[in-house]
Order: sequence, then structure tokens, then C-alpha cells
Amino acid sequence: MTNDDPSNRYAGETPIKLPENRRDAEYYSDAFVEFLARLDTDYVFLLPGSSFRGLHDSLVNFGRNHKPKLIMGIHEQAVIAMAHGYAKATGKLGVCMIHNLVGLMNGSMAVYNAFADQVPLMVIGGSGPLDPAERRWVDWLHCANQQSEIVKSYVKWSDDPVTGQATLDALARGAKIAMTKPAGPVYITADCGVQEQKIAGALHMPDQRLWQVGAPIAANPQALAKAAELLLNARLPLIVGGRLGLNSASTAALVDLVELTGAAYLDDLAMVAFPTGHPQNLSGERKLVNEADVVLAIDCRDLSSLLNAYTNERAEVALSRDKAGRTVIDLSLNEMAPTSWSYLASSQAPIDVQLCADPLFGTRQLADAVRQHLQSDQRLQAQVKTRKAAIAERHGALRARQREAAKKDWDNKPITPARLVSEIHDAVKHKKALLAVRNQASFPEGIWQFGGAGDYLGHNGGGGVGYGPGAAVGAAIAARDAGRFCVAIFGDGDYAMYASAIWTAVHYRAPLLCVINNNNTWGNDERHQIEVAKDRNRPRENAWIGQRMVDPAVDHAMNARSYGAWAAGPVTEPGDLAKVLAEAVKQVENGRVVVVDVHTRL
Repeated sequence: MTNDDPSNRYAGETPIKLPENRRDAEYYSDAFVEFLARLDTDYVFLLPGSSFRGLHDSLVNFGRNHKPKLIMGIHEQAVIAMAHGYAKATGKLGVCMIHNLVGLMNGSMAVYNAFADQVPLMVIGGSGPLDPAERRWVDWLHCANQQSEIVKSYVKWSDDPVTGQATLDALARGAKIAMTKPAGPVYITADCGVQEQKIAGALHMPDQRLWQVGAPIAANPQALAKAAELLLNARLPLIVGGRLGLNSASTAALVDLVELTGAAYLDDLAMVAFPTGHPQNLSGERKLVNEADVVLAIDCRDLSSLLNAYTNERAEVALSRDKAGRTVIDLSLNEMAPTSWSYLASSQAPIDVQLCADPLFGTRQLADAVRQHLQSDQRLQAQVKTRKAAIAERHGALRARQREAAKKDWDNKPITPARLVSEIHDAVKHKKALLAVRNQASFPEGIWQFGGAGDYLGHNGGGGVGYGPGAAVGAAIAARDAGRFCVAIFGDGDYAMYASAIWTAVHYRAPLLCVINNNNTWGNDERHQIEVAKDRNRPRENAWIGQRMVDPAVDHAMNARSYGAWAAGPVTEPGDLAKVLAEAVKQVENGRVVVVDVHTRL
């Protein structure tokens, strides 16, 4: 295929003047690229940097910019977020390259997001030679003797190998550690001096067994039997699905377990794992957490907040409200997760039965244990049937209330977030849609009809604003390759931080529908200022000061057009929304990246 062949989607980035047949690896950086190909790495996300120039050259002139292919971003945090979004959308290891000390500092928030989100990433950090005698003048500007220290608290593992062979071995080990559950990022330094060395003597490419992930961890049989008994004999059992929602295979397993037990079901706020329309799905009815006498949390990251109905009060207050008489079953690998100051080391919640297992495998195990209990017990079978009927009735009433609530102030200006989400869903509901990002605080439950796991990529894990654009672009690349329609709903602050990620989506022909839920303020923070003023008996009318992005208002549509996207807005009239979104969908279907700016109320 030649560079001028219109069928080549990336003709402009096909290397030229290369020999017909690829030669054996000549430099250690060539060997690193060969190993990444063996890892089945489709893309390497990067922002160029002098500290990995050898590796960059090898990706292009040795690897021929094909498996892996370079995907360039314009800010390190966005680049890491792209790898993050891609990994969540595919279930594969996300790989990115970050320039030395300065690039890693820029990208460190994104590393933390991936860490808290338990997403497998390999962050390859180019570095000036660890040997000071080998450093160029530019290396002294960017170098740190212990570069990995910047992110060591927020990765599963890090290494600073000093030879080419040691780097290959580190890449193999890092891939295994990152993908082993609970997954997470790893950081490996690639010494630029080593990258540029010619291979001398024998080179041992790591054996595949070195990066293969082992069999899933199974739950204890006695604990499974106890959990099954508790769920079946409960007055109102509740099952909450969390992070296993990234694995599309989990939906069938969850449906099986929920139906067998006759339990009510809730999606964790950060994730979607269960069909919205299933009659036992009561997502959005948070009081269920306090109504249930038995709660099974499956792969829920923040169990303490879950059990206290997602309180906004401080931890000491929340803990004092733990519900007496409620039995808690935890199915997760949370106790094996790395620690941080945030969710992964949150206040402990009381657990009555601990099922330490791979969430999906453990869910299937628990379903089998429930099935065994039910086989010859007609009393339990009848009890399950009765519970399912009552929950189904409750499901219908809940969804009716949610639909009615979404219609409240339907024609008001500014546009309500509920109307915005409803109209977006109506515009894409007949497509095989992937919701990459959603504006969490203003997303009404029950309106978007999810088919189950894999339809939404979930919260970013760490809470770092600016994650959305990069993650959406990484997801859009994955969606393009899988034939899915990718949608992202951003807050205006999240989008504004790294709007430059849109250029990457346009450049690499990754169709994407971006909708900005634009209330012209840092909405979460303005709400906090309102609460503080209320508590202190001070004027709430001043909460907007230092919060709103007005005078001048940001022209997001013009900004998006400068990156090559098709854009519309600001949309201010509620009656215009459906027409604008219909045209936006048509543009995405034609291969465009689209940004629609919609003015909404706080």
C-alpha cells in the first residue's frame, strides 16, 4: 500500500524509504518495539520527547508504525488518559510513553487516576542516561536520578533498569503485574542511552510465560455456601455491581445470580454492569442500601460509602451510621489492592462474609452455590419467586418516576441536564453505542438504557478533572476498531482543561460524539460554596464568585473547529436540541469528530 492510496486511513503516517523486508533488531530500542508487538500492543500513546528518541525511531523505522502504531497527543495528562480510556474499552494493556522528569510531572495526575481506577497501564518513561557521564546538555535539564519516585506511590510496580536486557525483562514483568487483578499502572524507565545502544552479543527475548497472567483467584467453598444461604433466606437481599462492569462477560453472570436469588440490584454510581430494563434493576433507588437486610457488594471500590448510602458527610459521621442488623457480603480483591490515601485505603466497612476472589469468576461460583441450595428446596424457590414479583413491580414504578422527573422543567432555559441526557440517548439509542464519559453529578439514573457491562466505561477512579477528553479519544479509537459508536458527555471544566485531545481524534480518524454539559461554572465547587454559606448563615448568592467561566464565555465550538472537528453551539434553546443532535449523529456516522456545546443549568 503506497502513501497516496486513498484506502489507507493513515497514509500520511506510513513510513517511506524502508527496505521491503524488516531486518533483525539492531538497537536495543528495536528489541523493545519487537517485544511490544509480541505483547499484542496495537497503539502506543505519546507526546514526543528527546528522552525516548531512540524508541520513537524504532517504532517508526523498525516497527514501521504498525502494531504498535503511534498515537500522538498534545499534553501528557491527556496522553495517559487516552491509554487509560483505550485499556478500559478493550480490556487490553494500555501503553504510553512519557518524556523524562518534566513529562511525568505533567502526567502524574493521570497516573493516579489509573491507579485508583485499577486499570492496566504500562507507562514507559524515557530518561536521560542514568550514568551522569553519558548525559547530553539537554539531559541535565530533564533528569532525575530516581525518576520513578514521582509516581511510586500510585503504581503497582516500578523499575529503573540500567541495561537493554534488564529493560526487556522489566517490560515483561511489568505487563504481567499490570494485568494481574487487581490491575493497575506500572512505570518503567527506558534509559535513552540504553535505547540508542547497538545490541552486542546474545539477546534473550522474554519467554511468553513471563508475562502470562495466572488463573483467576477462586473463593473459599465454605464462604460461598454461607453467602448463598444468607442471600436466599434474606427478607430483601441487595446485589450491587461495581468494577466488573468493565468486562462485558460479567452481565450474563450477574443476571444469572440476581435472578437465582430474587435479589434487587443496584449499579455502583461509578459503573454500569446490568441491563437498565431488567425488572430487578432498581438503580437510582439509593434507600435500598438501608432497606436491605443482606447486601452483596461485587467489586465495589468504596464499600464504606456504599453502605452509608453515598453520604456526603465526613467519614466519622458516616461510620457512626452503619446499620445494625445488616449482613454484608463482599466479593472483591479490594484487600489485595495497593493502598493510597483515597478509596483504596478508605475507612473500613464491617464485612460478615468475605469472598476474596476474581469478581467475575467468584460471581459464577456464587451462582452455582445458590443453584445447589435451590435444587431441592421448594420453600426457597417460592420465596425467590415472590421476591422477584415484588421487585419487578417496584422497578416499573421507579422507572416511571425517573421518566417523570426527567420531564420536570423540560422546556425551561437554561436546558436541564436531565433533558440533555434524555435527548442524547434518544439520538443514539438505535446504535451500538459506547458511553465513554458521563458528567457524573448531573446524570439521571434510569434514563439511559444500558444493555449492561461494557456500555459505559465508568468514573475515572481518582477524581482528577481533565480526564474526560483524553479518555474519550482513547475509547473512540477502540470503538472505531470494534465498529461501535462512541459518545462522551463532559462537564465544561473537564473539557476545557484538555480540549486539545480533540485534535488527536480528528487526526487519527476516530469518530466521536462529544457533548458539553456547559453550565459555565465549576459546578461541583459552586455547590460546595452554597453549602458552606448555608451552614454559616451567609449569602448564598455569592457562591458563583471565583467559580464561573464567563465574561468572556469560552467559545467551545470555535475551539473545536480549530482542531478540525465539526461543531455546533452554544445550544441555548431546548427546542433546538433534538435537531442539532440528529445532525451531530449524522456527522459522526460520516466519520467526523463532533463537539456540541449545550448551555445547561447548574
